[in-house]
Amino acid sequence: VAHYDAFGVSPALSFGADSNGSGVAALLELARLFSKLYTNSRTHPQFNLVFLISAGGKFNYHGTKKWIEDNIDSTEGSLLADSLFTMCIDSIGNGDDLYVHVSKPPKEGSTTAKLFNELQNVASLLAPAMRVSMVHKKINLADETLAWEHERFSMRRLPAFTVSHLPSHRSPSRSSIFDTSDKVDKAKLARNVKVIAEAVAHVLYNMTDTGTSLEVFRDSLGLQEDYLGAWLDMLSSQPRGAQLMAKGKAPVVSMLEQVLARHLKEVRLSSFRPDKRDPEIVFYDTPVAVMNAYSVKPAVFDLFLAAFIGAYLGTVYLIIVNFHHVQRVVGLFSQPKVKVN
Repeated sequence: VAHYDAFGVSPALSFGADSNGSGVAALLELARLFSKLYTNSRTHPQFNLVFLISAGGKFNYHGTKKWIEDNIDSTEGSLLADSLFTMCIDSIGNGDDLYVHVSKPPKEGSTTAKLFNELQNVASLLAPAMRVSMVHKKINLADETLAWEHERFSMRRLPAFTVSHLPSHRSPSRSSIFDTSDKVDKAKLARNVKVIAEAVAHVLYNMTDTGTSLEVFRDSLGLQEDYLGAWLDMLSSQPRGAQLMAKGKAPVVSMLEQVLARHLKEVRLSSFRPDKRDPEIVFYDTPVAVMNAYSVKPAVFDLFLAAFIGAYLGTVYLIIVNFHHVQRVVGLFSQPKVKVN
């Protein structure tokens, strides 16, 4: 799971390269890698994978909430009830370490625990300097906003966690207009995606207890850094504020739908409209506005100008009041000279 929208003080300047362009790019690369395994009957695992790119991530993960509600309450049955784990990817385009954020520590022997152990094992083999840690944070229902996307699943008692290079959800980079593509280290992004892909593959093929260091994704099945970087550049080249994509079908959504259709067997686009009577989120118009800046004289200049004007007016006043003295002085200088013979 990865949300594609960005957030910042200005929607038109919210590019969200790391949060969460890196997560969406990683999800697309994972879909491409695993599609090669699932299209071959010899390498098809016994588990199914579901990829979700959600909207409203910066608004309390509203899109994920609606998707969970529709799938759990569906009369046709849902794969969520039988899911072994849900991995949410958020901000993995930098950092030397990875953090697995959970609302409740997984039980020993569970699929989530195996995947966490495998993330540590794969990281120690592919990137010895990299450390994978688990961060436990309980869900605070009193807060207006949730910390991580996996909490939406945890509230429904579904096993879920979030993978991120950020140790805390309070990092200011998650909602910064300075989160641009030049802040993302593509080499570290590729390393993180490689670790995640190998760990998931080891769990799917039940390679967790064998102690093997076999790489599944190599050679022709290897990760393509150019593909990963191209999607990151595309996503971070345009603002993705939720306000900008609330009306109609945004071009970025169409592109994501098309690329997923190349690798997945079935792709479904779900749209949600807020309740007109009691909407949970209200977007206001004019997300893009022009701000004018004017250059003015400093305040000291105004003081000097006021003093000069005051002195000028005072001088004129004194001349008018004492005009007879002025006239006398002028008369002394204007008297004609007398010639003496």
